[in-house]
Amino acid sequence: MKPFYLFLLLFLLWSCNPTAEKLKYSASKDALEFYQQGWVQIMDEGRYGAAEDSYRKALELDPNFLVGKSVLARLTLDLEERLKFEEELFKKSNQIAGDERLLLDVYNALVHYTNLRDQGLSASKSALSEALQLAEKNLQKLIHKYPKKTYLKAEYIEILHSLYGPQRALDSMAVLLLPEQKTNPFLLGASASMHAELDQFEIAMEQAKILGSIVKDNSQPKTYAVYAFILLEMKDLLNAKYNADKAYQLDPRNLDASRLKEKIDQRIAQEKNKQTTAEY
Repeated sequence: MKPFYLFLLLFLLWSCNPTAEKLKYSASKDALEFYQQGWVQIMDEGRYGAAEDSYRKALELDPNFLVGKSVLARLTLDLEERLKFEEELFKKSNQIAGDERLLLDVYNALVHYTNLRDQGLSASKSALSEALQLAEKNLQKLIHKYPKKTYLKAEYIEILHSLYGPQRALDSMAVLLLPEQKTNPFLLGASASMHAELDQFEIAMEQAKILGSIVKDNSQPKTYAVYAFILLEMKDLLNAKYNADKAYQLDPRNLDASRLKEKIDQRIAQEKNKQTTAEY
C-alpha cells in the first residue's frame, strides 16, 4: 500500500465518530424491520428471492419508503417494473434530504444504469461509470459518519473493488472494518473471493472455511457461492461446478450463483471441445 494512500485511510478512520446517531430513514418502524431483514438475507445468506419478498413487505407497510423502493428496483428482474420504479423515484427524490438522500441518489443511479443495460442501450457504459463515482463519493461520507452500518460498508467495499480492483478493496477493509465486522459473512466471503483473484488461494480457502463455520446453515447459498468462485479461480472446474450448482439449487435468484454457474458450464464445455479437437 502506498504511504499517501495509507495516510488517507488512517485519517478517514480517525475522523469516524463511533458515537454518531443511526442513519435515519423516512419509513415506518415495521417497514424498516423488513428492510433490514432483506439486507441480511441478500448479503449474509445469499437468498435473493427471500430478500425480494422482504423488500416487498416493507413497501406494503410503507409505500412511500423510497430507499426501500430503490433497493427493490435493483433486485427485481422485471424490467417493466424497474422502469416504473425509476420514473417514480426520479419524481419523488426531492422529498428526501440529508444523509438518506445521499444513499438514495446512489441507488437511483444504479437502477438507471441497470435499466439502460437491460435495454441494450449504449449509454449504459457512461451511466455505470457515473454511478460508481457517485457511489464512491457518497458512501465514503456515510460509512465514516455511521461506521457501524455494516451493509453500507460492504457496498462501499464492492464499489472500490469495481473501480480499483481487489488489492485496493482489501487494503481498505484492513483499515475500515470494525472488529465485529471482520466476521460478517458477506465481508468475509468478499475477502476470500478477492484473495482468490490475487491467486492467494491458501488465504482464500482458509477464509471460506471460517465462513462455513460461521454460517453453519447448509440451506443458505452464501458459502457454496464463495467456494465456487475460489475453485473457479483455481481452475478446479468440477468442484467449482458442484458448489455453483448447489448454490443455484438453493436459490435460483442468487445472481452470484447463476453467473458463476453459467461461466463454469461454459469453461467445462470449452475444455471438452479442446479435448475432442485434440483427439482428431
